Amino acid sequence: MRRLLEADLKRVLVKILPWILLVAWFIFETVSIVTSLDKTPDKSFGVLSKLAGLHSFAMTIIGFAALLGIYADEFKSMVMIGVIGRGLSRDKFVFGKFLDLCVMTLLMQIITIIYVYVLKAVFGATFAPIENRFLIVTFIVGFFETIAYVTIAAFFYFLSENAAVGLFAYLTFQIIIPVSLELILQLTNLSKYHAERYYVAGMMSVASSNFIMGDYTGGLGYILLTVLIYILGALGITLLIFRRKELEF
Repeated sequence: MRRLLEADLKRVLVKILPWILLVAWFIFETVSIVTSLDKTPDKSFGVLSKLAGLHSFAMTIIGFAALLGIYADEFKSMVMIGVIGRGLSRDKFVFGKFLDLCVMTLLMQIITIIYVYVLKAVFGATFAPIENRFLIVTFIVGFFETIAYVTIAAFFYFLSENAAVGLFAYLTFQIIIPVSLELILQLTNLSKYHAERYYVAGMMSVASSNFIMGDYTGGLGYILLTVLIYILGALGITLLIFRRKELEF
């Protein structure tokens, strides 16, 4: 199991496309900060907003990289068939891929966070305590949201064994549903029911607000609760479906 995880991570982390996308986004945001500084009344707040945006979109790229490297390649190459055929249980295979996802996301996020603080130092931005809390919760939320969305999308990989279906599911849960939900709430009176709090992005927003305002236990607890609901739910359904799925050896 350990050797399988190590082999998966090595294969994923040497892929060129995700790193190209990540570096391209870093460059784009750096140029954006440079060109917008003169137009921003509060330099530090302007830098903070850009850095938060840099990290958030970088996590979307990291999730995309995880889907391609950990799941899409697996089904495309059919390595899964050989591994399961040699005795690895299907449950361990699913959990192994999940561990790959967590480790890879954390490694690439650490690189992103380092770059964020390098830019902060380069542009001489100084943040108030509440702004530092905002940046910290952005990192925490970004990690857990990425894990949640990729885990949900991975279910569609195991169900269909089709890369296009999995990627479309990821984009749907990551972008289309939150944007559509926000639009519906703005155009209707459903906002009074706080429907957004039942979805990952809305739950994370509530948790972020609690954390920023100093309720660290409540904020982090809400994040963990959200993650457990969505991730364990997605993993549980994936295991049930994958156990019964017929594989052609």
